[in-house]
Amino acid sequence: MSTAEISEHPPIYERLIRERGDVLTETREVAEQAQRQARQALDWSGVRGGRLK
Repeated sequence: MSTAEISEHPPIYERLIRERGDVLTETREVAEQAQRQARQALDWSGVRGGRLK
């Protein structure tokens, strides 16, 4: 087995993506969205002297 064959997805992986969707990509996107929302919720840079911008 060559390095190229090892690094490629096996055929069953492609079939599972077609049948079930790309769960890994969807999970990554949801995690990134949650991180953005958390970053915005925890951003106190707009607070100056007890007043919001």
